[in-house]
This record gives sequence, C-alpha cells and structure tokens, in this order.
Amino acid sequence: MKALYKKILRFFSRLPERLEIWKFFFAEWFAIFRKKPLYKDIKWTKTQQQEFDTYWKTYYGKKISNRWHRLYEASTGVHRVNYFPEILYSVKLEPKLNNSRYSAVFSDKTLNDLLFENRIPNVRTPKYYFFNNHGLYYDAQRNLITEAQALKILGNCGEAVIKPTVDSSSGHNVAVLCMQNGANIKDGRTAEEILRQYKSNFIVQEKIQPCEALAQLYPTAINTMRVITYVVADRIETVPITLRIGGGGKEVDNIHAGGVCIHVDNNGVLSKYAYRLGYGDSFEKTEEHPDTHTVFSGYKLDFVPEIVAAAKRLHTLTADMRMISWDFTVDSEGCIVVIEANYCGQSVWFPQMISGEPLFGENTEEVLQYIRK
Repeated sequence: MKALYKKILRFFSRLPERLEIWKFFFAEWFAIFRKKPLYKDIKWTKTQQQEFDTYWKTYYGKKISNRWHRLYEASTGVHRVNYFPEILYSVKLEPKLNNSRYSAVFSDKTLNDLLFENRIPNVRTPKYYFFNNHGLYYDAQRNLITEAQALKILGNCGEAVIKPTVDSSSGHNVAVLCMQNGANIKDGRTAEEILRQYKSNFIVQEKIQPCEALAQLYPTAINTMRVITYVVADRIETVPITLRIGGGGKEVDNIHAGGVCIHVDNNGVLSKYAYRLGYGDSFEKTEEHPDTHTVFSGYKLDFVPEIVAAAKRLHTLTADMRMISWDFTVDSEGCIVVIEANYCGQSVWFPQMISGEPLFGENTEEVLQYIRK
C-alpha cells in the first residue's frame, strides 16, 4: 500500500512536466505541417533517404521524419543528415538536459544580476531601477518599496526598458520607454497607466547603448548575439552563433518582431546573407541591412570570441542546467552585457536554418546516444 501511495505521488508530481512535453509535441507537429509550402519542393533521392534512415537508426535507434531536415535545407540549400529536428529537441533533449523546476527558478530575470553580475571581468548585466515580484516592489538595492516610490522612480528614469520577468520570449511585452515628468514621451502614457498594464512580475532597467560595431549595422536596437551553450561529456560546447539585428525603426531585435538574423562564425565574421524568418515561415534574405545598407559579407565583430568564452564560463554558475540560450550585446564602453539567459522552451531551428550547419556538429552522435539511453 505504501509503495502504491508513493507511486501515485510521483505520477502527479511529474504530471505538469509531462503535460508540457505533450504540448510541445503537438505544437511542433502543427508547426511543421503549417510550413509545408516552404519545404514541399525539396525532394530527396532514394540514396539520400537511405543515408538519412541509416544515420538515425544507427545513432538514435529508430527512423524519424525528414520534414524538419527538409525545412532547414530549403532555407540554405545545404543538405545534412545530422541536422537536429526541433521536435526531438523540445520533446526529448531539453527535458532531459534541464530540470523543469530549476528552469522555472533560473528563468526569473530578477536573479540575473545575482547570478552573473561582475563574475567575469568586462561582463555585466543591465542595471535596473526597480522590479515587481508577485505584487511587491523592490528598488535597485533590493529593498522593499511602496508603489508610490516605484511610480516616482519610473516617472523620471529617462530611457528605460520594461519587460516581464518570467516570460518575455520573442520580445513579448518588451517596451522601450522615455520617462519624463511622470509620463512616457513616446506615447503619452503615464507611469500609473504603465504599472496598471504590467500589473506584476516585471522589471524596469536601463536601455543599453550599443557599441559602434553593432550600431553601424542598425543603431536603434541593441542587436543581440544568441550563443547557445551545452554540456557534453565533461566539456561545454556551443552551437552555430546567431546575431539578431533590428530593423524598420523598431527598438527590439527579435526575429518575430521583424528583425533579421545572421550566422556569425567563431571568429566574429558575418555570413553573406541575413534572414527575415518571422516564425520560421519565411526565407526572405538580404546581403545588406535594409535600413542602413551595411553589407554583411565579411563584416567582423572582434568581440565574439570573448563573448563565447564568457558564455562557457557563466554556464558553470548554473550547474543544474545542461543547455542555455544566452543573449549578449556589447555596450558603448566595450563591456559585454548579459541581456538574459533562457533555460526552457528554447528554439534550435533558426541557428540551423541560417547557417546550414547541424546544431551539435561533430557532437551530434554523442548527444543522440545520450537521449537514446
């Protein structure tokens, strides 16, 4: 009886995680069928299909659908049998790498300064003016303050960014403010109206001024480097690096908000084409930024190796997480800024779609053996 009781408790304790996995399973299949017009013209030869099936049966233990591989191939024209499909990552790998309970805690953006601020020379987090956590307000020194005090801080903080602390994926509800005399001069909203809109669980922090190399690409947004680190065996590796660049006068650089993204090699050299991917339903590409007309091919960001080294070092500060999607930028003083770290619901399709490289490269077989177990 006692064993049955414990079994029932274990079942219900894991139920939320299992439901989340099933949610991703159906969402990924829905998305890949919706995008069929993008990859329907990619036809594999019999030999290509046989090589694909042999690879996945050998290293994963069974055949998988080739739909995700054909989608990535349709974007760059590069055929790879070892691309890592989004559904396998969402449903199998991430739940195994990152414990959902720890992910939920680390994902709270109010912890970023405690975890990462000044842990490495020349690496910092954005300074904040105040944040709200479940209805309670805290100032920059983490002292409890009243709503009236928060309104006073917000009303005259100048340029600032406000965003949710628990879910701002794809730039959702992220806004750039310019607060003077109790109101946002960009749209006229008062500080009271802004607080009513965000209600709880949000942070107000400085607006980063990008360094010259990033501003030359597009000066209105901070332009962030997505560096994904993962643990394999006893080492930390990275997947193909992506630079997200804003556009169209917008102050955010998210690819879902109209920005473009481009592959950057480990030496900091940009690829020839930047892609406007939307939600993975467009392959529109350009050789120069549509607003600044800066040519991408050969453009170099000298700080990329330093960012990669920082990401690998910072990864060890959250040892319970085996895969992390970092967003970095470099400010006008040349300091690396950790904008945020993502631990759950990460996306791995766009690094492959714009680089033509498999997510885990030569480590793919080792990663597949891990989830095969």
